[in-house]
Amino acid sequence: MILRINKQFFKTFCSTKPPVEDKKNVMYAMPHPIWNEEAMNNVKIDHKEPLTFGDRFAHLFIQSMRVGFDVLSGYRKVFPWQDNIISEKKWINRVLFLETVAGVPGFVAGMHRHLRSLRGMKRDLGWIHTLLEEAENERVHLLTFLTIKKPSLIFRTGVILAQLWYVALYSIAYMIQPRVCHRIVGYLEEEAVKTYTHMIEEIEIEGSSIHSWKTRPAHQNSIEYWKLSENATLLDVVKAIRKDEEHHKEVNHKFADDYTQQSENPFPPGY
Repeated sequence: MILRINKQFFKTFCSTKPPVEDKKNVMYAMPHPIWNEEAMNNVKIDHKEPLTFGDRFAHLFIQSMRVGFDVLSGYRKVFPWQDNIISEKKWINRVLFLETVAGVPGFVAGMHRHLRSLRGMKRDLGWIHTLLEEAENERVHLLTFLTIKKPSLIFRTGVILAQLWYVALYSIAYMIQPRVCHRIVGYLEEEAVKTYTHMIEEIEIEGSSIHSWKTRPAHQNSIEYWKLSENATLLDVVKAIRKDEEHHKEVNHKFADDYTQQSENPFPPGY
């Protein structure tokens, strides 16, 4: 099932200009959850305790990556002369890079299961659609923040280099240990929930670098994608994104718990 959106959704998402109605160009988006206000505000920071060696490796890997990422993005104070304030630019760069990474696993995993289905000449039992829906959802997060600020050439180059090794590494890992890979994504999404929760707290603080997001109108494409109210703000968008990340955490931890080559996907399209 594919939801039709009667605007140039993906073509105009990165534009800061209001979208132009064009009924001749009907665009498409994959099914995805629509959150109400209560769900977006009811997000808890929790952690799934590692039980196996693979779980412990996945958790250590993500924690190690987070420390390095925090330092490089200016999120964590390392030297005494560093400012404690995270500027809007640093926030944008952090989440942009985070979403370029988060959009990889679902697509790579979906590709692997698609190719396995072709080789084995048998059904995939529903995994592919959930994995690709996750990848697209993360890509929409990226496009959302691109409407606020465009990254520099140096940043884009870093993304390309990071994508090269990460796609290769995750592809090899998924062929060998898909269950551990889903656990890695589960722990990655736990960290994403923490980051977006911190971002929401900063938006609420008067005088912070991103306090203006509390009243800054959301892009029309964001309103359409998450079915937000017409007077929605960037704060509402960030809350929807945080809920998406919590959802991905739940799905990937479930996949890691129950993964077998023949297991059926428990999640319906758009879950």
